[in-house]
Amino acid sequence: MRAFRSEWIKLSRRNTLLGFGGAMVGLTLLFTLLAFLSVGGANVDLDGGQAEAFVTADVLSLSDGSVFAITNLASMLGVVALALFASSMAGEFNKGTIRMVFVTEPNRLKVLSGKLAALASFVVVGLAATMIASVGIGALLAPGAGVDTSAWWTTDGLAAIGTTYLDITGAVLIPGLIGAAIAVLTRSAAIAISVGAAYFILGEALITGFWDTLGQWGPSAVSNALAVGGTGGEGMMGGAAPLIAYGTAAILAVGYGILSVAVSSITLARRDVTS
Repeated sequence: MRAFRSEWIKLSRRNTLLGFGGAMVGLTLLFTLLAFLSVGGANVDLDGGQAEAFVTADVLSLSDGSVFAITNLASMLGVVALALFASSMAGEFNKGTIRMVFVTEPNRLKVLSGKLAALASFVVVGLAATMIASVGIGALLAPGAGVDTSAWWTTDGLAAIGTTYLDITGAVLIPGLIGAAIAVLTRSAAIAISVGAAYFILGEALITGFWDTLGQWGPSAVSNALAVGGTGGEGMMGGAAPLIAYGTAAILAVGYGILSVAVSSITLARRDVTS
């Protein structure tokens, strides 16, 4: 708990709250705004070409229409979590504070578990605030866009909000834990963030071109499948449905999380800290 509380002292600083928490909320609010403006007939140019509508009023009027924005931004929110975990873990090595931490608490695994728990709780709280903000702004914009939100507040609609929150949380924590593992291995926030973000944004998709299996079982594919509910939902940004069933994605997500924590634990426990 001491490691947990000390990590939250860092996380509660203005730069962290605005930088990472603000990024999560801001990205989702921006996409929510664009979605409802697009449905309302405003010109929304996403790729420098002609204006386009990437969602319809009928889709947003469904029981799960309230979570359209955050579901489609799960991959980007995962990159934000990756950057948060990586910068926090690697920052201890870059600033030399990790040595002083280990003097105070020699049990390195306690330190690691406390830090990871604090970072995970930050993501959990941040996603809750993000979802509340997204659903709230969507409800305000819906009348002007011709979207009927009555289905949002039914039993199915509220269940969709709760289920999506749990799925998105799991999907976002995968890249976060992987980012922490890379940071502990490299001791560099820049390397961990650049390598991790490149892999989750583009790397796995490129590798899938000549290694199909990775596109089904890789961490990025698992994260996306978990976020959209497996094969039962659409892919990110309305693309093709993922190849992984929800149950399989959940099991693989737990596996990737355990593997990442194991790598961080073994590396931190066995590596000498000299500065």
